[in-house]
Formats: sequence, structure tokens, C-alpha cells
Amino acid sequence: MDSPSTPRLSTALPQNRFELELEFVQSLASPAYLHFLATSGTLYQEQFLDFLRYLRYWKRPEYAKYLSYPNCLYFLDLLVPPDGDGRVTEEDSSARGRKRDIANDSGDAFRREMAQLPFRNFVHEQQFYSWQYRAARLYGKGLDKKSGADQAVIPEGSKE
Repeated sequence: MDSPSTPRLSTALPQNRFELELEFVQSLASPAYLHFLATSGTLYQEQFLDFLRYLRYWKRPEYAKYLSYPNCLYFLDLLVPPDGDGRVTEEDSSARGRKRDIANDSGDAFRREMAQLPFRNFVHEQQFYSWQYRAARLYGKGLDKKSGADQAVIPEGSKE
């Protein structure tokens, strides 16, 4: 019999597993969080990389429709590219392997660069420009062409 102080190991999955994995996979859209994972060494642990490989199922349409930040899937591909499994083999050191490394370095370069603060800031800036461009295409520019200032929408009947 287990005593109250002895934790029981349970193999049961949490009921809110879908929500937990959804929240985690969307956190990959944050360059600041990726920087934290890289500087803490988590991005280099094989168990964590295996978990990221497992999360690739979010790329399927029946799951991707729940994502608010679909660019997290792009970062997921950069961390653990879909082409290879990210493991280095003897064949990778051959000439054929070097060609493969140029096209797909198994995510090592991106993981290494995310540990650098200037690169994190660059990624964050580029992500902002991407969202800005997308918003402009979807919703219009939102700028007054004469003054270049934002147009404030003032409801009728208000004083201003």
C-alpha cells in the first residue's frame, strides 16, 4: 500500500491534454520563449526534441484549424525539420550527407542562433513585419494617406 507521502506514478494522460498541447505548440510562436528554451539548454535535450517531433501532428488540417498563431508551425519546422529526424549518422559525414546538411541542418543552426539575443530580436522584428503586412492585406492600411496618422473612428454622437 502506498503511503500518503509517496507519489504514485500514473500512466494516465490528463483529460485536458489537447488544450495543454495546443497552448504549448502556440508558445513556440514567441521568439522570447524560444530564446529562453535555447539559453536554458532545453532545445538541445533529445527528449525535448522528440516531444517537438511528436507535436508535428498539429500541422494536419484537422488540428491546425485550432491554432491562433499558425506561425508556430513554421518555428516548429525550424526547430525539428520534417525532412530528417535530427539525428546525426555516419552517412551524414559523407559528401551526400554534406549536401543534405546545406539544405537541412536538422535545426541545429536555428536552435544555436536562437540563444543569441540579437537574433531573437531580429526574429521578433521580422515576425512583427509579417503580421503587419498580413493585417494590411486583410483589413486595409488603416492610415490616412494625407497625414500618415492612424484614423481614429469616433462614434456618432460623441463629443470630439
